[in-house]
Amino acid sequence: MKAIQTENELILEETPGCLWIFGMFFVCIGAVFVYGSLGGLTDYERHTAWTLALAFLMGSSAIAVGIRIIYRAPITKVVINRIEDTVLMTRYGLFGKQITAYYFDEIEQFCLVAEKDDEGTDIWSVGIQMTNGEMIIVTSSASHFEDYERRYVFQTNEFMRKQIPPAQMILDSEDEEDAEMR
Repeated sequence: MKAIQTENELILEETPGCLWIFGMFFVCIGAVFVYGSLGGLTDYERHTAWTLALAFLMGSSAIAVGIRIIYRAPITKVVINRIEDTVLMTRYGLFGKQITAYYFDEIEQFCLVAEKDDEGTDIWSVGIQMTNGEMIIVTSSASHFEDYERRYVFQTNEFMRKQIPPAQMILDSEDEEDAEMR
């Protein structure tokens, strides 16, 4: 994910290209298996029916897994516009583009969403907490690094003026001159 900030807009972009490449790997290898089992092999006649059926089943499964990987990792672009008080979320996926618009009044705040991975470790995503209680997950690629995701949550909330950033002033007496201490 990356953030681009101008005076009146904050743009968050997530492009899970590695997941799309991984999904395409499954689709391509699966397509070779399906093609071969449907007569594309040069020695097609020598194979038994059960090996061709197994190759077709494995190829179809690989294609389905690849499509699922790509489907679950859309390209996401969130544009927060201060002038219009809107959050425009655009997702580009396998089946086209989906655009959703929210007004600042509908959004409680951006927040971290904690989930568990297969091993029981916490993974973090950026989400939008709506005023009606609904939670919308923004990022499709969750991260094990809470601080990484928290940075985007803080930046978006601060930009939307939804929460005041915490300020801690730690002053050491060594840093101050004697005249300032009096």
